[in-house]
Amino acid sequence: MKKIIVPLSIICAVLAAGAAAFFFLFGSEGGSAKPSELVGSWHGSQSAELTLRKDGSLTAVNVPTDFSEADEPIKPFTGKGTWKVGERPKLGDQEIHLSLGEVFGSRTGVQVTIMGEGAQDGLSIRVSADSSRGFTFKRSS
Repeated sequence: MKKIIVPLSIICAVLAAGAAAFFFLFGSEGGSAKPSELVGSWHGSQSAELTLRKDGSLTAVNVPTDFSEADEPIKPFTGKGTWKVGERPKLGDQEIHLSLGEVFGSRTGVQVTIMGEGAQDGLSIRVSADSSRGFTFKRSS
């Protein structure tokens, strides 16, 4: 009986590890969207608004470009710019690159994370590379 249980236990462990690896690599899709699904108006806290147009142009009002150590938005951008959807990664969320023009004399850009399939959960600007928190936009039209 012992001769059967040990190999059977090893086989079960290998299968469980394989299933976990498969789920990690392929079972957990991140947020993604087609450009047409992103066109429209988005709103966030602190009167932030972002309007993405079909032609790749955008209008931004109080869109944060940087955050303080307390994770509060600073350096909000208001003006015009452009946007482009990045390639869909195999793992993680797809991103949009916003080119916002100049903020305090230097050109700035912001990476926006797409949350959910078709951006159904919104868009998010990460507070920092070390934080999972983000400044979230929800569709308003």
